[in-house]
Amino acid sequence: MAKEKKNIFGKIGDALTNRDEKEAAAAAAAEAAKKEAEAVRKLATDRMQKEAEARSAEKARLAAEAKAKADAEAKAKLELAQAKQKETQERIQKEFAENQAKRAAELKAKQEAEAAEKAKYIKHVWTNEDTYASLAFKHYGSIQEPYWRLIYDHNKAIIGDHPNNIRTGLEIEIPPLPDELKKK
Repeated sequence: MAKEKKNIFGKIGDALTNRDEKEAAAAAAAEAAKKEAEAVRKLATDRMQKEAEARSAEKARLAAEAKAKADAEAKAKLELAQAKQKETQERIQKEFAENQAKRAAELKAKQEAEAAEKAKYIKHVWTNEDTYASLAFKHYGSIQEPYWRLIYDHNKAIIGDHPNNIRTGLEIEIPPLPDELKKK
């Protein structure tokens, strides 16, 4: 086709049409770029949100693990402390029982020793025929003063301050002969 000559108004119309088309194309391109930027931004936002959620979930998981570990350690410490306390109580109870048994045995031994010591003392009721020397001779084999004085000194609390203050019918004890007076 042959090109027709256009008048100025035709050229202006064409120019305006081209301009409108260019503006429309630019607007469409801008709109497409805007949509693409929006899509990229949305993807980036979604990715960042997912990463944040993943970090948050990881943080929560780590916190839960740390709490579980701390709880387990606390429980283990508590159990250990309870075990030590129980062991200490058992040890104390055992020591107490042993001490009680030891004290009871010592008391029994002391009582038996006292009874045995007391059994060594011979009871005698004083008569008119008795003298300290005769009792010393009868029980110790000697009438010497250390022997009869032993009988008096042992019974001084019930006889009084003087050996002659003894009364008939008074019960006295004849003590065992000490080692230093025993004849060899």
